[in-house]
Amino acid sequence: MLKEIAKNILANNRKRAYQSKVKDMKNAYNIWEHKREKRPMTVVGGEAYEVTGRIQLVTEVVSYTDIWREADPAATAEKILIFVSPKGKLAGHAETNIRNYFQAHPEINVVYGDEDEMMGRGKYGHPYFKPDWSPDTYLNAFYIGSVFACRANTYEAAAKEYENALRMLGGTSGVKKNTPEAVGKEASLLSADVLFCMLAIEERAFGKRNGTEFPIGHIDEILFHRNPDTDVFYGRGFHNSRHMLMRPATVSIVIPTKDHPEILLQCIKSIVATTHEKNIKYEIVVVDNGSSAYNRVRYGSYINSVSKINGLTNITYLYKVEDFNFSHMCNRGAARSGGDYLLFLNDDIEATQDGWIREMLSQAQLRHVGVVGAKLLYPDSDLIQHAGITNVRLGPVHKLQRMHDQKAHYFGFNRGIHNLIGATGACLMLSRDKFNEVGGFPEELPVAFNDVDLCYSIHERGYYNVCCNHISLFHHESLSRGLDTLDMKKMERLANEYEVLMKRHSGFYNKDPFYSRYLTDDETISAIIPCEDFLPVLDIPYHNIKIHEKGYPEAREDACLRLGVEYAGTMENWMYGVRDGEVVDGYFIKGYSFVIGSDNAFFERRLVLRQVERLDDGARAVSSMVYSLPVYTWYRPDIKLRLKDQIDVDMTGFKVRIATGKLKPGYYQIGMVALDQTGSLKLINWVPNLLKVK
Repeated sequence: MLKEIAKNILANNRKRAYQSKVKDMKNAYNIWEHKREKRPMTVVGGEAYEVTGRIQLVTEVVSYTDIWREADPAATAEKILIFVSPKGKLAGHAETNIRNYFQAHPEINVVYGDEDEMMGRGKYGHPYFKPDWSPDTYLNAFYIGSVFACRANTYEAAAKEYENALRMLGGTSGVKKNTPEAVGKEASLLSADVLFCMLAIEERAFGKRNGTEFPIGHIDEILFHRNPDTDVFYGRGFHNSRHMLMRPATVSIVIPTKDHPEILLQCIKSIVATTHEKNIKYEIVVVDNGSSAYNRVRYGSYINSVSKINGLTNITYLYKVEDFNFSHMCNRGAARSGGDYLLFLNDDIEATQDGWIREMLSQAQLRHVGVVGAKLLYPDSDLIQHAGITNVRLGPVHKLQRMHDQKAHYFGFNRGIHNLIGATGACLMLSRDKFNEVGGFPEELPVAFNDVDLCYSIHERGYYNVCCNHISLFHHESLSRGLDTLDMKKMERLANEYEVLMKRHSGFYNKDPFYSRYLTDDETISAIIPCEDFLPVLDIPYHNIKIHEKGYPEAREDACLRLGVEYAGTMENWMYGVRDGEVVDGYFIKGYSFVIGSDNAFFERRLVLRQVERLDDGARAVSSMVYSLPVYTWYRPDIKLRLKDQIDVDMTGFKVRIATGKLKPGYYQIGMVALDQTGSLKLINWVPNLLKVK
């Protein structure tokens, strides 16, 4: 009886302490932003400057003649206009930040910034960390939102066209920024939206870039606090519009395959069934790198059974026995085709929406657009497989993977058309000219990252890549398919190919202009990075290592203890590009861990390592010795979002720092131990992730 009472008291104490910590972490963004309000930020690319000259805040977009009464041209030249919504307030450091930015970037004349929401009682939340200038995203939605600024002479140059545009749209000048104007039978537009469009046109911002330089600036700091429940897009949000082609087009669809004749037939039939455009002619080129003789015959039979209708002109079957090299197969198919546009498809793609090729083509035909991707869903579900690629410190990531598409995620990321750094090669379109301009797919990357490399190369040439998240196709990649991270040899291959990718595109390490540094590194998208500022990585102490000569015999190995390792490597690699020139010794491991079906508030976790010998089919422990380390626990609301049916998984994140010289050189397999602090349950589980110690 007493034992049960003591256990209940202990459990209640653990629960209260856990919930108190979670409550503090939920307020972390608010605390972080309030601290930043009290000091001006240093703008990336320049030092902080004293605010000089004159800034005019404009909460109404008024006529050119109403604003300009400056007799001194010099005064006009140094003047900055900040256009703000009256539905909220500027952040405390906004004016200084904007002035600093313009002084640090004399080549930029128009800039916008990030924003969040006033949650009541002086709290801030729901931050919208925006991408750098994204012309196609802007044409799809007014993502600029509540605040933008320009130099006075730039406004002067654009003002006449602005007033002409308003008259054409049926509006008038002198219109409040947040007041919609009737635009014929179409949805109303903000006059501020029209003004920004004219400023962007003046800056030639809807054309191809000069390399990686952007024509419009973006201050990736919170500059505005909007009122609660205010539409961040002010009435022009992401939509599913039908787009028209600029001209008739011919498309070559290249499909690599091997020993999947039924799957390929399903793919081809779905293409034919969903393509009805009279001004689109297309051919299909099937590239087979060595199917069995039996399947080779079936491929021929299936291909011959497909009717040449709905714009399909021809199907070519290329067969050659050779090692798998996705890049080479795609390049070979492209070389044997004749269309003006190339569409690369996996053979397990199934099209279900009419007009999807037209929608992709409508973007690929734009001169400034490079690669065009599409949203992919897992079959017979609304689970997202691909909604665009972002590049984070951990490498290229498929955002929103395995999250439900019925819900609009992070300010419409899975809706409408977005400029992103890349799209998956499972469904990827671009013009033949642009494909040839970068030399096609890189054949030194035979398996992984070849599509990412192509996208990076296109971006470096000044084109904007696009993902059409207003259309979707099924990708029959199984939800239960073995991931490369569950096979040590595949993991090593991935690491090697990622190294090749980074050598070819060193400027992309830990950098993505279309994805904020303040957003999550994993597949989710949420603003949790600011929470880490309470204890930056370098402030986490090195963890003491405990040696267990005979392992953890008292712990039961159980798959219900889940472990995800997001990084395991040197601190030098982790901090690369963050603190250039500073030597940071040691090793760093981060990820998340939780126990399925149990209250995670009751568990203490310890990271475990065991030295292994690498074999052709995996690895094996060299001895029974196990090393364990305490972990620094951190807030992971993204895990909570994905595991709504699990208990107390808010604090599932972990980080561990290991000092140089504490472990012998070699490879160490990573695992986790979960110790129930209210009982005797001890669980252990290992994952294939390895830490290489030099």
